[in-house]
Amino acid sequence: MSQNLPDSMRTSVLEGAKTLTIEDRPLPQAGPGDVLVRVAAVGVCGSDVHYFRHGRIGDFVVDGPLVLGHELSGVIAAVGAGVDEARIGQRVAIEPQKPCHRCRECLAGHYNLCPNMEFYATPPIDGAFTGYVTIESAFAHAVPT
Repeated sequence: MSQNLPDSMRTSVLEGAKTLTIEDRPLPQAGPGDVLVRVAAVGVCGSDVHYFRHGRIGDFVVDGPLVLGHELSGVIAAVGAGVDEARIGQRVAIEPQKPCHRCRECLAGHYNLCPNMEFYATPPIDGAFTGYVTIESAFAHAVPT
């Protein structure tokens, strides 16, 4: 379920060290259990600066286009199957990660230790310097209005 949403969004894309472009990209779709968040604000982290300046951090190398930004807040614009539609319009802070939910750590309730974690703005996972992002509903934390 969603509100009136655009078909595309402007996105800042790191093409390589010291090379940013702006692209129109299609709006992502909220899958089952996910929310679609209209990005309101994104902090610039030291890792964003490092990727921009050097194109890498240790073993994480920008070898293709990458959207930076992982410290974000926004408003839920749509929900996927299984997510309460009452969340639409809710202001949220995002925990910018996707654990596997299958490994020993995840099954023990320690998803933050997941060895298979996907994290916004870490190659090859795109981040939030864009108009909209999707995230598992549990990682979109309501903030006061």
